[in-house]
Amino acid sequence: MGYLIQQVLALLEPLGLAWGFLAVFTLIFLFRRRWLPAVATGIPMLIIFVMGSTDVPGAFMRTLERPYANVDLAALPKADAIVVLGGGAQPARFEVADLHFTPAGDRLIMGLEMARLGKAPVVVLGGAVAKFPEGDKSESQTVRKWIVDRQLTSGEIIALPVCKDTHDEATYTKKLATERGWQQVLLVTSANHMRRASATFRTAGVTVIPVPCNFMTELSHAPTELGPPGVPQVGGLSKMATYLHEQIGWYEYRRRGWIKK
Repeated sequence: MGYLIQQVLALLEPLGLAWGFLAVFTLIFLFRRRWLPAVATGIPMLIIFVMGSTDVPGAFMRTLERPYANVDLAALPKADAIVVLGGGAQPARFEVADLHFTPAGDRLIMGLEMARLGKAPVVVLGGAVAKFPEGDKSESQTVRKWIVDRQLTSGEIIALPVCKDTHDEATYTKKLATERGWQQVLLVTSANHMRRASATFRTAGVTVIPVPCNFMTELSHAPTELGPPGVPQVGGLSKMATYLHEQIGWYEYRRRGWIKK
Protein backbone atom coordinates (compact mmCIF):
# COMPACT_ATOMS: atom_id res chain seq x y z
CA MET A 1 0.00 0.00 0.00
CA GLY A 2 2.86 2.36 0.76
CA TYR A 3 4.21 1.98 -2.76
CA LEU A 4 0.83 2.84 -4.30
CA ILE A 5 0.47 5.93 -2.13
CA GLN A 6 3.95 7.07 -3.17
CA GLN A 7 3.02 6.68 -6.83
CA VAL A 8 -0.21 8.63 -6.43
CA LEU A 9 1.62 11.45 -4.66
CA ALA A 10 4.30 11.46 -7.36
CA LEU A 11 1.59 11.78 -10.00
CA LEU A 12 0.35 14.94 -8.28
CA GLU A 13 3.76 16.61 -8.56
CA PRO A 14 4.42 18.77 -11.65
CA LEU A 15 6.75 16.28 -13.33
CA GLY A 16 4.48 13.30 -12.60
CA LEU A 17 1.42 15.22 -13.74
CA ALA A 18 3.06 16.16 -17.06
CA TRP A 19 4.25 12.59 -17.58
CA GLY A 20 0.81 11.26 -16.74
CA PHE A 21 -0.85 13.49 -19.32
CA LEU A 22 1.67 12.39 -21.95
CA ALA A 23 1.00 8.75 -21.10
CA VAL A 24 -2.78 9.19 -21.32
CA PHE A 25 -2.62 11.02 -24.65
CA THR A 26 -0.22 8.42 -26.04
CA LEU A 27 -2.62 5.62 -25.14
CA ILE A 28 -5.55 7.51 -26.65
CA PHE A 29 -3.68 8.13 -29.88
CA LEU A 30 -2.59 4.49 -30.09
CA PHE A 31 -6.15 3.30 -29.49
CA ARG A 32 -7.36 5.56 -32.32
CA ARG A 33 -4.47 4.47 -34.55
CA ARG A 34 -3.18 8.01 -34.87
CA TRP A 35 0.45 7.00 -35.15
CA LEU A 36 2.16 10.35 -35.67
CA PRO A 37 0.57 12.06 -32.61
CA ALA A 38 1.28 8.87 -30.63
CA VAL A 39 4.96 9.12 -31.51
CA ALA A 40 4.99 12.86 -30.73
CA THR A 41 3.73 12.25 -27.17
CA GLY A 42 5.21 8.79 -26.66
CA ILE A 43 8.84 9.71 -27.24
CA PRO A 44 8.98 12.48 -24.58
CA MET A 45 6.97 10.21 -22.27
CA LEU A 46 9.57 7.46 -22.61
CA ILE A 47 12.49 9.88 -22.21
CA ILE A 48 11.01 11.30 -19.01
CA PHE A 49 10.36 7.77 -17.73
CA VAL A 50 13.93 6.60 -18.38
CA MET A 51 15.45 9.74 -16.85
CA GLY A 52 13.11 9.92 -13.85
CA SER A 53 12.27 6.30 -13.06
CA THR A 54 15.41 4.28 -13.78
CA ASP A 55 19.06 4.32 -12.78
CA VAL A 56 20.24 5.48 -16.22
CA PRO A 57 21.11 9.00 -14.96
CA GLY A 58 22.95 7.44 -12.01
CA ALA A 59 24.96 5.25 -14.35
CA PHE A 60 26.04 8.28 -16.35
CA MET A 61 26.92 10.21 -13.19
CA ARG A 62 29.00 7.35 -11.86
CA THR A 63 31.29 7.62 -14.90
CA LEU A 64 32.23 11.10 -13.64
CA GLU A 65 32.44 10.18 -9.96
CA ARG A 66 34.10 6.75 -10.05
CA PRO A 67 37.68 7.99 -10.75
CA TYR A 68 37.51 10.00 -7.52
CA ALA A 69 35.92 7.46 -5.19
CA ASN A 70 37.70 5.88 -2.22
CA VAL A 71 40.13 8.75 -1.63
CA ASP A 72 41.93 8.39 1.72
CA LEU A 73 41.67 11.93 3.08
CA ALA A 74 44.21 11.39 5.85
CA ALA A 75 46.78 10.11 3.34
CA LEU A 76 46.55 13.11 1.04
CA PRO A 77 49.84 15.04 0.85
CA LYS A 78 50.21 18.50 2.31
CA ALA A 79 49.99 21.47 -0.01
CA ASP A 80 50.39 25.24 0.02
CA ALA A 81 46.67 26.01 0.00
CA ILE A 82 43.21 24.47 0.00
CA VAL A 83 41.11 25.84 -2.85
CA VAL A 84 37.36 25.38 -2.35
CA LEU A 85 35.39 26.07 -5.51
CA GLY A 86 32.21 28.09 -5.22
CA GLY A 87 28.69 26.76 -5.42
CA GLY A 88 28.48 25.30 -1.93
CA ALA A 89 26.57 28.28 -0.55
CA GLN A 90 24.90 31.48 -1.62
CA PRO A 91 24.25 34.76 0.15
CA ALA A 92 20.75 35.08 1.58
CA ARG A 93 18.79 37.71 3.49
CA PHE A 94 17.11 35.72 6.23
CA GLU A 95 19.46 32.83 7.02
CA VAL A 96 22.08 32.53 9.76
CA ALA A 97 25.17 34.52 8.78
CA ASP A 98 23.33 35.58 5.60
CA LEU A 99 24.32 32.20 4.17
CA HIS A 100 22.24 29.48 2.49
CA PHE A 101 23.92 26.11 1.93
CA THR A 102 23.20 24.52 -1.44
CA PRO A 103 23.21 20.78 -2.30
CA ALA A 104 26.94 21.26 -2.99
CA GLY A 105 27.57 22.44 0.58
CA ASP A 106 29.81 19.41 1.14
CA ARG A 107 32.54 21.46 -0.59
CA LEU A 108 32.76 23.81 2.40
CA ILE A 109 32.71 20.96 4.91
CA MET A 110 35.49 19.20 3.02
CA GLY A 111 37.58 22.35 2.79
CA LEU A 112 37.32 22.88 6.54
CA GLU A 113 38.15 19.21 7.14
CA MET A 114 41.33 19.56 5.07
CA ALA A 115 42.27 22.57 7.21
CA ARG A 116 41.51 20.63 10.41
CA LEU A 117 43.80 17.84 9.22
CA GLY A 118 46.57 20.39 8.73
CA LYS A 119 46.87 19.78 4.99
CA ALA A 120 47.59 23.45 4.20
CA PRO A 121 47.87 26.76 6.10
CA VAL A 122 45.57 28.70 3.74
CA VAL A 123 41.98 28.20 2.58
CA VAL A 124 41.00 29.92 -0.67
CA LEU A 125 37.30 30.42 -1.37
CA GLY A 126 35.75 30.87 -4.81
CA GLY A 127 32.23 31.78 -5.77
CA ALA A 128 29.89 33.96 -7.77
CA VAL A 129 27.82 37.00 -6.84
CA ALA A 130 24.21 37.27 -5.66
CA LYS A 131 22.36 40.36 -6.85
CA PHE A 132 19.84 41.90 -4.46
CA PRO A 133 17.88 45.15 -4.89
CA GLU A 134 19.91 46.67 -2.06
CA GLY A 135 23.23 45.60 -3.59
CA ASP A 136 25.44 42.71 -4.63
CA LYS A 137 26.81 40.15 -2.19
CA SER A 138 29.84 37.98 -2.91
CA GLU A 139 29.61 34.28 -2.12
CA SER A 140 33.29 34.01 -1.22
CA GLN A 141 33.22 37.03 1.08
CA THR A 142 30.03 35.84 2.81
CA VAL A 143 31.48 32.37 3.39
CA ARG A 144 34.76 33.87 4.60
CA LYS A 145 32.93 36.00 7.17
CA TRP A 146 30.99 32.94 8.37
CA ILE A 147 34.22 30.97 8.87
CA VAL A 148 36.17 33.80 10.51
CA ASP A 149 33.37 34.97 12.83
CA ARG A 150 32.90 31.45 14.17
CA GLN A 151 36.62 30.63 14.22
CA LEU A 152 36.02 27.42 12.30
CA THR A 153 39.71 27.23 11.39
CA SER A 154 42.84 28.97 12.60
CA GLY A 155 44.47 29.29 9.18
CA GLU A 156 44.36 32.18 6.76
CA ILE A 157 41.14 32.52 4.76
CA ILE A 158 41.29 34.21 1.34
CA ALA A 159 38.15 35.15 -0.59
CA LEU A 160 38.71 35.33 -4.33
CA PRO A 161 37.12 38.16 -6.31
CA VAL A 162 33.73 37.41 -7.84
CA CYS A 163 34.11 34.50 -10.28
CA LYS A 164 31.74 33.79 -13.15
CA ASP A 165 32.98 30.24 -13.64
CA THR A 166 35.68 27.67 -12.83
CA HIS A 167 38.04 29.31 -15.31
CA ASP A 168 37.91 32.56 -13.32
CA GLU A 169 38.65 30.64 -10.12
CA ALA A 170 41.64 28.98 -11.78
CA THR A 171 42.94 32.29 -13.13
CA TYR A 172 42.72 34.07 -9.78
CA THR A 173 44.29 31.10 -8.00
CA LYS A 174 47.18 31.11 -10.47
CA LYS A 175 47.80 34.77 -9.70
CA LEU A 176 47.89 34.00 -5.97
CA ALA A 177 50.17 31.01 -6.52
CA THR A 178 52.62 33.16 -8.49
CA GLU A 179 52.62 35.94 -5.89
CA ARG A 180 53.10 33.55 -2.96
CA GLY A 181 55.27 30.90 -4.56
CA TRP A 182 52.78 28.08 -4.14
CA GLN A 183 53.84 24.79 -5.74
CA GLN A 184 50.59 22.83 -5.41
CA VAL A 185 47.10 23.20 -3.99
CA LEU A 186 44.39 20.87 -2.76
CA LEU A 187 41.40 21.33 -5.06
CA VAL A 188 38.04 20.76 -3.35
CA THR A 189 34.94 20.37 -5.50
CA SER A 190 32.12 17.97 -6.33
CA ALA A 191 33.29 14.61 -7.66
CA ASN A 192 31.24 15.06 -10.83
CA HIS A 193 32.96 18.41 -11.48
CA MET A 194 36.51 17.33 -10.61
CA ARG A 195 37.59 16.22 -14.10
CA ARG A 196 36.78 19.57 -15.69
CA ALA A 197 37.96 21.61 -12.72
CA SER A 198 41.32 19.82 -12.45
CA ALA A 199 41.96 20.19 -16.18
CA THR A 200 41.08 23.88 -16.05
CA PHE A 201 43.46 24.53 -13.16
CA ARG A 202 46.26 22.55 -14.81
CA THR A 203 45.81 24.51 -18.03
CA ALA A 204 46.01 27.74 -16.02
CA GLY A 205 49.34 26.54 -14.62
CA VAL A 206 48.24 25.38 -11.15
CA THR A 207 49.29 21.94 -9.90
CA VAL A 208 46.34 20.39 -8.09
CA ILE A 209 45.68 17.44 -5.78
CA PRO A 210 42.01 16.43 -6.23
CA VAL A 211 39.88 16.35 -3.09
CA PRO A 212 36.45 15.12 -4.24
CA CYS A 213 33.22 15.43 -2.30
CA ASN A 214 29.47 15.89 -2.83
CA PHE A 215 28.94 12.49 -4.44
CA MET A 216 25.43 12.24 -5.89
CA THR A 217 25.21 8.49 -6.53
CA GLU A 218 25.32 5.16 -4.72
CA LEU A 219 29.09 5.13 -4.99
CA SER A 220 28.88 7.05 -1.71
CA HIS A 221 25.22 7.04 -0.65
CA ALA A 222 23.25 4.12 0.68
CA PRO A 223 21.45 2.21 -2.09
CA THR A 224 17.80 3.07 -2.57
CA GLU A 225 15.20 0.39 -2.02
CA LEU A 226 14.72 -1.80 -5.05
CA GLY A 227 11.24 -1.84 -6.51
CA PRO A 228 9.39 -1.68 -9.79
CA PRO A 229 9.98 1.53 -11.76
CA GLY A 230 7.26 4.02 -10.96
CA VAL A 231 6.20 7.56 -11.75
CA PRO A 232 9.19 9.71 -12.79
CA GLN A 233 10.65 11.99 -10.13
CA VAL A 234 12.98 14.96 -10.32
CA GLY A 235 16.02 13.29 -8.70
CA GLY A 236 16.99 11.41 -11.83
CA LEU A 237 16.44 14.42 -14.06
CA SER A 238 18.63 16.49 -11.74
CA LYS A 239 21.47 13.95 -12.06
CA MET A 240 21.12 13.91 -15.84
CA ALA A 241 21.14 17.70 -15.98
CA THR A 242 24.35 17.78 -13.93
CA TYR A 243 25.96 15.14 -16.15
CA LEU A 244 25.06 17.01 -19.34
CA HIS A 245 26.25 20.29 -17.82
CA GLU A 246 29.66 18.76 -17.15
CA GLN A 247 29.95 17.12 -20.55
CA ILE A 248 28.90 20.24 -22.45
CA GLY A 249 31.09 22.35 -20.17
CA TRP A 250 34.10 20.15 -20.95
CA TYR A 251 33.79 20.65 -24.70
CA GLU A 252 33.04 24.35 -24.34
CA TYR A 253 36.13 24.84 -22.17
CA ARG A 254 38.16 22.95 -24.77
CA ARG A 255 36.75 25.18 -27.51
CA ARG A 256 37.70 28.31 -25.59
CA GLY A 257 41.19 27.01 -24.86
CA TRP A 258 40.59 26.85 -21.12
CA ILE A 259 41.38 23.12 -21.19
CA LYS A 260 44.34 21.96 -23.21
CA LYS A 261 45.49 18.82 -21.41
